[in-house]
Amino acid sequence: MQNNERYLYLMLAGIVTLWGLNVVMVKYLASFPPLFVAAIRMTVAALCLSPILFKSGKKVRLATVDWLLLAGVGATSIALHQITLASGVQLTTAGNASLILGLNPLATALLAMLFLGEPLTRRKGLGICIGFAGVLTVVLSQHGMIEMNGWGDAIIFVSMLMYVAGGLLIRKLSTRGVPIMVITAYSQAIGVLLLWMAALSAQPLEYYAALEITPFQWMVIFASGGLSTALGSLGWNYGIRQLGASRTAVFLNGMPMASLFFAALFLGEHMQLLHLLALVMIVVGVYLGSRQTPIPAAAVGEVKTEVISKA
Repeated sequence: MQNNERYLYLMLAGIVTLWGLNVVMVKYLASFPPLFVAAIRMTVAALCLSPILFKSGKKVRLATVDWLLLAGVGATSIALHQITLASGVQLTTAGNASLILGLNPLATALLAMLFLGEPLTRRKGLGICIGFAGVLTVVLSQHGMIEMNGWGDAIIFVSMLMYVAGGLLIRKLSTRGVPIMVITAYSQAIGVLLLWMAALSAQPLEYYAALEITPFQWMVIFASGGLSTALGSLGWNYGIRQLGASRTAVFLNGMPMASLFFAALFLGEHMQLLHLLALVMIVVGVYLGSRQTPIPAAAVGEVKTEVISKA
């Protein structure tokens, strides 16, 4: 069992590293229209995931409320999250984007308190304050005011909030008895549909077909959608089933560090001491905000949102 857990740890570390690289891949594709990048990446992910998800999902009767919640998940944690992510990285660095996205667990805890009535302990509150202070340290010290790069940080923050909003809706669906695989499959399909509706409303299909995409750029697109989002999600699900949601979520702390490293390696972004300070503050904040009593079964849906559209 100890050897099995060791392999699980290596697998989860690899997945989180791949998710960190994914932010850099999206930044690399920033020369293309953000709606196109979001739609094509998630289409690749959906094509890879759909056969497995639909085969694994149980056949259940969904009420009207369930369909509305599923539409909300597809609209927030997939469509709006991917659109704002692709738009935001065009105006900011991959390093800043990864730090802001690293606030996901803390924002989830805060919004769960506001909208789901979950208690906010002193420890969790301290963690939220430290984590948000870490990101603000980087953003405000670099910009001091809202400007072009500052708008990019703001858009990435909205992207993170959209992701968290979808997670809360998934938690609601889970408490209504809808299986996670069913939630993932249908919300994924709805999200991809909304993405293409938005992309085609902005430009005709002929415009996107005429875009010149090199073989290497296609490789990045398929790696981002197929490997990071699709295969990464399957491995993450397996980790949750074997280790539990709370133990698996700890590995998310490594994603900002991976993004900072790959941004410096592949994009030439400078890793400043301020980034490392913010990273430490976010990791400490997530640790304080996450280490608490065991997570109820319904909360597994929250962590499951990481597999739907992790960027």
